[in-house]
Amino acid sequence: MKILTSSYGLDLSGVPTFTLAMYNELVNRGHSITVYSPLGGKLETQMNTVCEPQDAEAPDIIVAQNNICAETLRETFPNIPLIFYSHSIWVEMEQPPTFSADKYIAINETVAKNMQYKGVNTKKITIIRDFVDTKRFSPTIPIHNKLKNVLFVSNYKKWNNFKAVSRACEKIGANLHCVGSPYGRSENIEKEINKADLVISWGRGIIEAMACGRAVVSFDKLMGDGYIDEEKYFSARRDNFCGYLSQHDFNSVDALAAELLKYDAKSAEVNRGLATKYHNATHGVDSILAVIHELI
Repeated sequence: MKILTSSYGLDLSGVPTFTLAMYNELVNRGHSITVYSPLGGKLETQMNTVCEPQDAEAPDIIVAQNNICAETLRETFPNIPLIFYSHSIWVEMEQPPTFSADKYIAINETVAKNMQYKGVNTKKITIIRDFVDTKRFSPTIPIHNKLKNVLFVSNYKKWNNFKAVSRACEKIGANLHCVGSPYGRSENIEKEINKADLVISWGRGIIEAMACGRAVVSFDKLMGDGYIDEEKYFSARRDNFCGYLSQHDFNSVDALAAELLKYDAKSAEVNRGLATKYHNATHGVDSILAVIHELI
């Protein structure tokens, strides 16, 4: 099958890294995939990428990410079935396009409700949870019984985030390493994750860390779900571990330090199990193909 997908940019951030995971899984199954990305980025060399839509061969199906790209691809290929894939309620490019897509995919319940609020027919929406390559993101180093090493993964400005995280780690005597846009991105983030016992992040950063068998704390921009255990996982995943629904405001160093002190080495096995069961690229692509086969 010839599939045309899109990502406005292809840097080392959320939607682009998701695109790479989806792309690799589809290619491994023998599908022909093209990624339309007007901005491009570091990941473009790892995929069959075009920066102009007319350079893409007419596909059998379009799985469009980012509404700017969706509008362009609908204009270029008006008669090709199109699925719009949304990853967030807060980013403007993640809002439904102005035209009615044939199907919609949301990564969680919050995104699905936003689509409904914006006028999308509920029957057209399928929830497929954010997923990662669980072979690439897998445990290689056991975590310590006592919390020793913390990794903060963030692409947001340092602002007060770094100050809060660094002071909390200092308070409990843990080593801190930071990766992301303000600190320096890593093309092999799985190696950085496996050096840590606990990862502080949002969204895909949480899922990647869970897949690597790390303990995790949902936190950035002074918000989050806090320490994710098996019980909290099911509520936190409704907004992809970004803390918007829990409205937990970490307004003090003590509050964040208290979450870090919930560390339990048993999280390694539990989190790996949750990630492979609910956020596995193999299962995720199975679900995407099921939506595609409803149209063609």
